[in-house]
Amino acid sequence: MDKPAGHAAASMQDIADALGISRATVSNALRGKGRLSEETRRQVHEKAAELRFSPSGLGRALRTGRTQSFAIILPDFRMPLFAEFARAFAMAARKRDLAMTVADSLGSLEMQTEHLRDMAARGMDALVLVPMRGSRLEGLALSRPLMVVDAASNPLNAVSSDHRQGGALVARHLIGLGHRDVLLLGASGQDSRVNALRLQGMREVFDAQGITTRHMALPPTHEAARDGLAGWNPGPVTAIAAAYDALAVGAVMALTARGLSVPQDISVAGFDDTVWGRIVAPALTTIRQDLQTVAELALAHAMGERTAPDLVPVTLVPRCSTAAAPSARKG
Repeated sequence: MDKPAGHAAASMQDIADALGISRATVSNALRGKGRLSEETRRQVHEKAAELRFSPSGLGRALRTGRTQSFAIILPDFRMPLFAEFARAFAMAARKRDLAMTVADSLGSLEMQTEHLRDMAARGMDALVLVPMRGSRLEGLALSRPLMVVDAASNPLNAVSSDHRQGGALVARHLIGLGHRDVLLLGASGQDSRVNALRLQGMREVFDAQGITTRHMALPPTHEAARDGLAGWNPGPVTAIAAAYDALAVGAVMALTARGLSVPQDISVAGFDDTVWGRIVAPALTTIRQDLQTVAELALAHAMGERTAPDLVPVTLVPRCSTAAAPSARKG
């Protein structure tokens, strides 16, 4: 008999009773197992849809020892990049029929540790962490597998974008535009392997070509870059290569406020292809991470399908914030 509306969710036994077949037959039909006729399979699926049957996650967990769930802990939802991380993981989880819990560390290392321990205690199949700057994870004992999405230089890293390659792409782009004196704008404060690799990729290419580089470190926010560059004297510098879009956007704001034109006077490039870089004027030349591939590989690690660390290539997105150096234009 069909279940009246408002009653408890239908079970396999309800489907079996409605069709006059065994529960085992229903189970095999829904799972695509056993030697059943196409007509029986069709009837079972139609009745399951009619009764709004939904497989029991608890029952599956009891059979397999897995909950088909994971948690992702992100540094700070105020930063647009991490919302894009969450979306990429949500799409990857959907493909695998995994339940996802998202936690915001609120910019706090203590909150990050609290989330990791809490999510492990909830019995998630795995934890995925995009770590904050200054994270110390080596001595952290957790009861569930931890997948770190950070930088290739992190010994705990499972998968990451190729940040060093991204820095090199920015440097080659600016050199190709004729820039010979460049300000490298990086993040100050706590150690960041991502920041270090991005700047390393830039420096390696610039140094190999004999390009003059200057260095400035600021907190990685557009406000810090805007204020930090307010009194900066560009001198012979014709381009700024920033390790984060936020720093690049702040640089554009500071230069514009001082009456300098981007890119006619100074070119500016960023890193991460966040929404900030797409709406600032001029739109920001930047590096785009393939977050969907990062998410899919991270979940493959989380499900035990991969063991060796993965490095995902990045791409340069040229936009209006970079142009030929003034000297190159005159030539």
